[in-house]
Amino acid sequence: MTKHHLEIFVEICRHMNFSQAAQALGTTQPAVSLAVKELENHYGVKLFERMNRRVYLTVAGRTLLASAQEILQGFQQAENLLRDGSSSLRVGANVTFGAARLPIVLSQLKQRFPKAELSVLVVNSHRVQELLLANQLDVGVVDEVNFYPQLRTFPLFREDMAVLCAPSFAPQPSTLVELARLPLLLREEGSGTRRSVDWVFQEHSMSPRPFLESTSTTALLAAAEAGLGVTILSPTLAEASLERGTLVRVPIEGVCFPRQYSCALHRQKVLTPLLEECIGLLRQG
Repeated sequence: MTKHHLEIFVEICRHMNFSQAAQALGTTQPAVSLAVKELENHYGVKLFERMNRRVYLTVAGRTLLASAQEILQGFQQAENLLRDGSSSLRVGANVTFGAARLPIVLSQLKQRFPKAELSVLVVNSHRVQELLLANQLDVGVVDEVNFYPQLRTFPLFREDMAVLCAPSFAPQPSTLVELARLPLLLREEGSGTRRSVDWVFQEHSMSPRPFLESTSTTALLAAAEAGLGVTILSPTLAEASLERGTLVRVPIEGVCFPRQYSCALHRQKVLTPLLEECIGLLRQG
């Protein structure tokens, strides 16, 4: 028994005529008759009686009609909910993207799917990937992606992180060697920011130990503003501090700290309209 069988049965009941039901459904009378026969065989009952060239519902037919109407109504409600965007989406993002760009994406998504239930988690890139693998997130934004064959990724954008310190901090470095000797204020291990920073130092055979590590970019910016050391973060996160003049960018000769952001999801994740729209907005932004 399928939804199609029930639709045919209900349409016959509406017209009490096989030919008219077939016409309303855009099919043939033999197809309608076959669907009824399959229903009767499935349940082992007769659904219609034919007397004096007219069709009548049997007791079993009346019982099925009440249930079939409820079932079809449930199908329609489910379709309406999905089409209206009344579905859910679990979004994860690394800390930098979550603070700088994710709010705009979520606002646009809510405008297009006002009935959608969104849940958002901002953690480091490593944790986002773990949650995607465990099907605890539907989509995530990460950087410096680890290779997981179960995940597929779409590149979003690239940025160069900024070396930042207080204007009064001394000495201000001009080379990577000088930078490595200073007290560094860095994100925690496992974050994409930290991996990007460590990679640059390792490429130059250096492994400096940070003076301060934190999951909070706000804490790192505050520590840098207080003159405790030098931090390396997305310039977007430091815009307010740079405008106030409490931090300055320090150019490092011949070196940049690149960062590639990507959208990630499980390869077996079903692409709902809501999820597809979210991915599209992420790629636009």
